[in-house]
Amino acid sequence: MDKPGKFSTYQKLVILGLSCLLFTVVLDYMLLPALSGTLLAELQLSTEQFGLISSAYALSAGISALLASGFADRFERKSFLLVFYTGFLAGILLCAISPSFPFLLAARILTGAFGGMMASICFAIVADLFPVSQRGRVTGWIQMAFAASLVIGLPLSLFIASSFSWQMAYGLILSLGILALLMVLVLIRPLKNSSTSFSPPWEHLISNLKKPSYWTVYSANMLIVGGDVIFMTFNAAFLTNNLGLADSQLPYVYGAVGLTSLLAAPIFGKLADRFGKWPVFAFGTLLSTGAVLVYTAGVIQAFEWIILMHAGLYLGINARMVSATALATAVPKKSDRGAFLAIDSSIQQLAGGLAAAVAGFVIFQAADGNLLYYPQIGWLIAILMLLSAGLVLLVSNQVKADIRSKKIKS
Repeated sequence: MDKPGKFSTYQKLVILGLSCLLFTVVLDYMLLPALSGTLLAELQLSTEQFGLISSAYALSAGISALLASGFADRFERKSFLLVFYTGFLAGILLCAISPSFPFLLAARILTGAFGGMMASICFAIVADLFPVSQRGRVTGWIQMAFAASLVIGLPLSLFIASSFSWQMAYGLILSLGILALLMVLVLIRPLKNSSTSFSPPWEHLISNLKKPSYWTVYSANMLIVGGDVIFMTFNAAFLTNNLGLADSQLPYVYGAVGLTSLLAAPIFGKLADRFGKWPVFAFGTLLSTGAVLVYTAGVIQAFEWIILMHAGLYLGINARMVSATALATAVPKKSDRGAFLAIDSSIQQLAGGLAAAVAGFVIFQAADGNLLYYPQIGWLIAILMLLSAGLVLLVSNQVKADIRSKKIKS
């Protein structure tokens, strides 16, 4: 196994810039389910309507990413990134002024149309600038954007939402997003395409869709995201309505999750580069499956144990996400990276949208406010996690075979 090298100064600046940008994207993604209890009450939404709002972002993002995938390797990556991020911020502005269910639904559709491409463009840049032997650590550091959004961004957003209004929480994201946009403009250099000849966009899209090896990754990530979204969609409402937590206690729960992720993501990144991506993913799957089954059963109601269960669950989720993402970037050819990651993002978003809608139709709110059928949701999540582990093992074996083949040829 190749020994991971040290990052250059410019590589560190790239990691910083992409992390700051993804901080706002992840914060937006996490804020809506965290506001589930607030929005159900203030906008008088049914669980089906909230499920539609949650799925609107994902479905819009999935369609947008699929349409953009044919162009993803044609344009200079930094410019491509800035166009989509500017559109994302326009959607956040509409969320910040949303007065009703139809307006918020439209705002989430626009936000998803642009925000859904952000991660795929960022990781295409990572794949261009970092060798495979460094990508576990890079993914771990960038994954800290997720952690920081939970430790800092989400508690602050929920405080603003409870003290002022939920719309002002989106105003915070917009302000931070403008700063992140300026940072990316300054820190990241334009990235020239390695090829000057390109197939027509639809041909490029179809050629990527026809490759069976790519579909192993697409399928694995579809299951990973589907399980995570089903869990997150009504988690805040489950905490407050079923487990009896106050709204003021939610920031502590998400803060604990974020602190766990902040510490775990870079550690799992290093472990993935040193010992292999699959062993780290397998560990995360066992840990998160056990945690989600115990938690969704509703048998743990003490605040301290709820915190501990979330920490354990997200410890496993981080191990899974870091290792799976690092593996995925090693699968496509360089000329396919942008399209491959855009299609992967599209499928993930569509899976997330379907998962949010499924959660909205499976879970019902009783007259006393309690959410029904939550243990069944836990078993569904566990099944998806175990199925994804089998597919990630296939991806890992595929990457190892490709690396051996390249060494033999050289």
